[in-house]
Amino acid sequence: MTDQKAPFDRVIVLVLDALGIGALPDVHLVRPNDVGSNTLKHVVQASGGLSLPNLERLGLGTVAPGSGIRVEPSPVAVHGVFNLGYKGADTYLGHQVIMGSRVADVPEELFEVVRDEVAQALIQKGHHVEAAGEGLSALFVDHAMICGDNLESDPLQTYHCVGSIDDIAYEKIVEVGEILRSVARVRRVVAMGGYGFHAADIRRCTELRPTGQCGVNNVALGLYTSNYVVRHLTQGTRPDVQVPTILKKAGYEVELLGKVADVITCEGAHKEPHVLTGQVLEATYQSMARVRSGLIAINIQETDLAGHDESAARYANCLKLADEGIGRIMSMMSSRDLLIITGDHGNDPTIGHDKHTREFTPLLAWSPGIKPKGIFMRDSLSDIAATIADVFSVARPEIGTSFLDDITV
Repeated sequence: MTDQKAPFDRVIVLVLDALGIGALPDVHLVRPNDVGSNTLKHVVQASGGLSLPNLERLGLGTVAPGSGIRVEPSPVAVHGVFNLGYKGADTYLGHQVIMGSRVADVPEELFEVVRDEVAQALIQKGHHVEAAGEGLSALFVDHAMICGDNLESDPLQTYHCVGSIDDIAYEKIVEVGEILRSVARVRRVVAMGGYGFHAADIRRCTELRPTGQCGVNNVALGLYTSNYVVRHLTQGTRPDVQVPTILKKAGYEVELLGKVADVITCEGAHKEPHVLTGQVLEATYQSMARVRSGLIAINIQETDLAGHDESAARYANCLKLADEGIGRIMSMMSSRDLLIITGDHGNDPTIGHDKHTREFTPLLAWSPGIKPKGIFMRDSLSDIAATIADVFSVARPEIGTSFLDDITV
């Protein structure tokens, strides 16, 4: 479906997962461990300098002038900065806001609270269950995988099921993850698989943290560097008030590529939950050749994984690959296309912990022939959803303020 009155036929939203450009002013109160975080700046510094010609041309250096990348004197994009618009620093929460809904309230609790319920549910389905170790609340399932708290997420938010694909089929990990999801009340259960380690390694890397979280230290395990495979099993989503579902119901095409395919619910959307950056970008090029009118939403996840891995070098390499992909995306666009680039939080690999960091993210909006300007601070990532709804003249999402006038005037 194409509305000839609409200023654009397609909107392409590209989230560079964990591209933070400086700590929010409230971190000293709500996340003291994030004080001083600046993901982009510290990745550039640790790399000894970084060239990102396409992002620089769009204005990334302009909105992050202290980051160390080139400051383009005349950016070609409408450029600004986003406040996150949600509490914490989380991909799942960030994407709900990006798509236009408030974050629903769900119970927040450690895995130990539901441990016995999870064990009973697994046993009833024929699985073998035992404690992961003395004094540990995490469970060792089928002599192959661990169920427990996800240590790389904030406490009380996310559980995981971690297994080796060298030992068992990934579908078996997902099966156990879905049983965990049926019992868990928290927002997210993550079914994680990888290569190059075995059950004994997973069990050895299971630990209890001072936060009360008990699960696998995936960084120590090397999971994020081993052809990581993941499914995000979520609850508390509100698709009916989010822009992908609103667009789909109005007859537009919606494609969700990369991690966004897992964390956003949209019935009837085309979904490809790739992890590797090359695969996500290739899926994007194919989507652009296929979709004529609607939304293509993309998440480049490996930057986030590099942050969890506390590897600035890996983060820099992922950014360079993404920048090359952005150049190709731009070359495939016409004046009827709008590209919006942002992040969903930070993940500073130099800050001294392996969790996300609460940071501002960039706003870069470009279309061939667009009139560049600085619009700087936006209150919430949800402004993206409101702008998309405004482009297609569909019902507004639950939250967000459109910046379409700043793009088309």
